[in-house]
Amino acid sequence: MSISERPELERLPLPDEDAPDAADRGGPSRNVVEEIAARRRDDIREEMARLSLDDHLAIAEATPPPRPILERLAAPGLHLIAEIKRSSPSAGEIAAPDEDIIARARAYEAGGATAISVLCEPHWFGGSVDDLRAVRAAVSIPVLAKEFVVEEIQLPHLRAAGADLVLLLAVLHPRKRLADLVRRALEIGLEPLVEAHDERELVEALATNARLIGINNRDLRSLDVDTDRALRLRELVPDDRLVVAESGVRDPATVAAWRAAGFDAALVGEALVRAGDAAAAARSFVAAGRPPADPANRASTAFVKVCGVTDAEGVLAAVRSGADAIGLNLVPGTPRELTLDEAVALARITRSLATTPPAIVAITADAGPRRIAEIVVAVDPDAVQFSGDETAEDVAAAGRPAWKALRVSDADDAASVVGRAHVFLDAGVERILLDAAGGPHPGGTGFRIGTELATAVAREVPVLLAGGLDPANVAGALRDVPAIGVDSASGTERPPVVGQRRTKDPLRVALYVKRAKGARLDRPNLAVRPTPVPAGLLTADAAGRWGVDRAFGGRYVPETLMAALEQLETAYFAIRHDPVFWSELRELLGRYAGRPTPLYRADRLAYEALERAVALDPTARLPHRLRLYLKREDLAHTGAHKINNALGQALLTRRLGKDRVIAETGAGQHGVATATACALLGLPCVVFMGAVDIERQQPNMLRMQALGAEVRPVTSGTATLKDAVNDAMRDWVTNVETTHYVLGSAMGPHPYPTIVRDLQRRIGDEAAAQVVEIEGRLPDLALACVGGGSNAIGLLDRFIGEPSVRLAVAEAAGEGIATGRHAAALAGGTPGILHGSRSMMLQDADGQVVEAHSASAGLDYPGVGPQIAALATAGRLEVQAATDGEAFEAMRWLSRAEGILPALESAHALAVVPRLLAGVDAPVEAPGWPEEAVLLVGLSGRGDKDLASFGRWLEEHRT
Repeated sequence: MSISERPELERLPLPDEDAPDAADRGGPSRNVVEEIAARRRDDIREEMARLSLDDHLAIAEATPPPRPILERLAAPGLHLIAEIKRSSPSAGEIAAPDEDIIARARAYEAGGATAISVLCEPHWFGGSVDDLRAVRAAVSIPVLAKEFVVEEIQLPHLRAAGADLVLLLAVLHPRKRLADLVRRALEIGLEPLVEAHDERELVEALATNARLIGINNRDLRSLDVDTDRALRLRELVPDDRLVVAESGVRDPATVAAWRAAGFDAALVGEALVRAGDAAAAARSFVAAGRPPADPANRASTAFVKVCGVTDAEGVLAAVRSGADAIGLNLVPGTPRELTLDEAVALARITRSLATTPPAIVAITADAGPRRIAEIVVAVDPDAVQFSGDETAEDVAAAGRPAWKALRVSDADDAASVVGRAHVFLDAGVERILLDAAGGPHPGGTGFRIGTELATAVAREVPVLLAGGLDPANVAGALRDVPAIGVDSASGTERPPVVGQRRTKDPLRVALYVKRAKGARLDRPNLAVRPTPVPAGLLTADAAGRWGVDRAFGGRYVPETLMAALEQLETAYFAIRHDPVFWSELRELLGRYAGRPTPLYRADRLAYEALERAVALDPTARLPHRLRLYLKREDLAHTGAHKINNALGQALLTRRLGKDRVIAETGAGQHGVATATACALLGLPCVVFMGAVDIERQQPNMLRMQALGAEVRPVTSGTATLKDAVNDAMRDWVTNVETTHYVLGSAMGPHPYPTIVRDLQRRIGDEAAAQVVEIEGRLPDLALACVGGGSNAIGLLDRFIGEPSVRLAVAEAAGEGIATGRHAAALAGGTPGILHGSRSMMLQDADGQVVEAHSASAGLDYPGVGPQIAALATAGRLEVQAATDGEAFEAMRWLSRAEGILPALESAHALAVVPRLLAGVDAPVEAPGWPEEAVLLVGLSGRGDKDLASFGRWLEEHRT
């Protein structure tokens, strides 16, 4: 390389000996980072004085080409930047003096690190530029120069030593100088990582052209570490920048939290350097940064289309980013218009680049049937998008899956847009796009539709948002609007050049796809699809009331509990959409509790269920084939669904700053789950359990004691679940400052029904995704047993807004509804107030609670949760009931048919399956069955706890 090719060396300024340091600019008179910086200034002056022009030229000639880093970090998940360092001011000596940094660097690369950071500062960190040079030569991934850059002249020397990235500390430079350093680094091929540690520094970092922003938990002036700093500051960084979290890492859990918070990379140093097996340690951090792949998170991920691709580079960017579809624009006169031959070539390239390429969508507008046919034959698209004024008849004749873009203005009302969408959906259109009207071309205005209008439409029909979306705003749009996907053209492009066709910016494409697909991860309580039902069936209002007329729920408690409930409400709603909390819980449930639980297809049970249905009504119109799936919550740790709620509320207890947990239990499963969660997290636990339930659930009582919980027998009243709740609430009133009450069912005063529903909804979220993966569609009916409601609402909540899915519950009929000795609050109860909430309950004419009767301790409760009551009252829920004898018979039925021993609670749901199939006791408006029906049943727990009572029943009913 000649000097003419490196003119920057001729004008490179030497260090200015009169340049002011931070102290002269009004900063602290003495701090660590300034001491290091001052020493580096002296070093640089000495080093530069020893170098001649020939030395500069030799260095320039040796400069290797830079290795790209940005698109690596823009890939899904959080990526590891693994650090090489020997010592630090905060930790002293970290590595042995004879540390083989080459071997360590190679181990990091083998462990999956995306880049390697090398300390270059010699006095405090024991590093050198020679270390940088050696590491760069030994690995094939990008290398970051972790240097204290105090003078511009350092940049080309670091680049010449092989650096692909360079650290720039905002704390060391005023805004203009920082911006100049960023610009200079970019000019010579160095990607600057601009690091901030507080809001002021972050503002200055964002004022530069840096595409990589670092947030350091460590204050380099005092060396103090605040492990929450990065999480607090992340939301201040726009999503069109890549963000790196630094310092304070002790284990992979920290990296997992950073991934959930939206960081793109983690710079990990000391924890890796001290690891005995560097490759294994790197692998653990890399694994922690991967995005979640469980069924519920997969199902909530938005569909992402990259539109207006005009060349092979754009195709490659879309394929590499993981886009679900690309749009090839064949609309005449538009900025991204392709000829038919160009579209054919790009389609061919797309299909050659991946085993499962993105869907190819041919974009048209008022093209007419002849032109559409020509496009279909030539391009062979996976779909044709109609972006003009086409009618439903025009679209239906496409000969390919059809997409329709609706041009919408702020003057439109949601009802009219929904009506237009339904016309096309009824004609067989596969997807509807909402695009802003008003531009010179059909669609493609580059402006966003108003959030309120888009939300109102997306609640009613499935739509893709289009118009005005880019890497910076697409995640926010998807969190605000329950759209099923997004589409972007101009937001993923390079700046326009007059006279040239628009082209894709690979980094913007990658970031747009990453931000869109990551927008809803670990945010299970976001609306992510249409839910065309009254809002009161899905969410409580601010007062905790549910229902079409908000008649259920609320908060009816003594004044002494109001402060605790308000504190709980504030704390919970602060984390309800916090991905860090839900990520931590998901990891616990996955590694510890066994989620996701399997979906099991019970073919023998299905066959016998049809036979029993025929016996009930030989004239019933039954499905020709039945596929019956069991959601196996019995295989979760502790043997039931209760662990989902218990672990979540135990984590919530820590967030509340409380150090004691109490719980109530009937069948013992919630008590066991709570005792388990408390043992895991080191929390003392007291479980209240009715004396009658203790007698019939001895195994679970012993399990709680073995787990370290104190089991307090309740002898008042009926000595069952209702009375255990009463005593638990009395304890809470007395010890509210130190104690959190882990309520086990989706009942009680606000916000408990919402909390428990949110923690249990993963049952239905998983099950829906699993059924769709197997069957390609949702079930025809979802069924669960119901007592208080945690299992039932956990399974059914996902399907409330799906009109094609029937919902049903099975209550405990005990000795029979007509006898009055039952626990069927929906079938045999009336509205009333129980345990702090208005719902359906068993009560006499004077409003006094009537004793519930059931052989199942988990269903032996005289009420039901308010959301379940709201669904039943609104007619969205079909209600059946099974007697004790029918439930025991169903236990035997499943055990012998499939080798699965269900809990007695779950057996109630199985018992009513034949009646639901035959339409016995069904509402008049219940629809018929398709020829091939899919039925989903929640198997809420295993039956070993019920073996004593089951054994007695078997003795009495031997055949």
